[in-house]
Amino acid sequence: MLLEKIAGERFVGLRRNAPCKNSVVQVFDHDDTLTMKPQGFDNKGMTKDDFFDAARDFPPNPAVLELLQMLVADGDRIAIATARPPERLQETVAWLDKYNVPFDSIMHSNGDEPSGVVKQEMLLYLQQDYQEVATLFDDSQYNCEGARMQGISA
Repeated sequence: MLLEKIAGERFVGLRRNAPCKNSVVQVFDHDDTLTMKPQGFDNKGMTKDDFFDAARDFPPNPAVLELLQMLVADGDRIAIATARPPERLQETVAWLDKYNVPFDSIMHSNGDEPSGVVKQEMLLYLQQDYQEVATLFDDSQYNCEGARMQGISA
């Protein structure tokens, strides 16, 4: 399966499937949304890199994965939008493939701007390619508020 590179001013990513102007896309954050920390895991005091290293072994959140799969079964497209740095892109794709998480595109922050700013650009980018960006599923209140400001459910 070929992955096509995509890029915005503040993010990089890959597209697994061509976008479709007649489709709805649902957007999911990766860490602490698609993934679920093991019980008792405490990341206080960890660097972002240490956390991302540990997250390689985090399982998917079963409820979120079930929701994502239901949306796909209904014909929606899936985009992964994460604040992870570009050098973690292939690692994130491998995690998604390991757990059979379907996705059409994935976007990683270039790390130059706060997550809330980058996620807004990612959502704007997706709005150009799809009929509708329906919902952002994210653990950040700021990212959800930004999505709502764009008229996107969160």
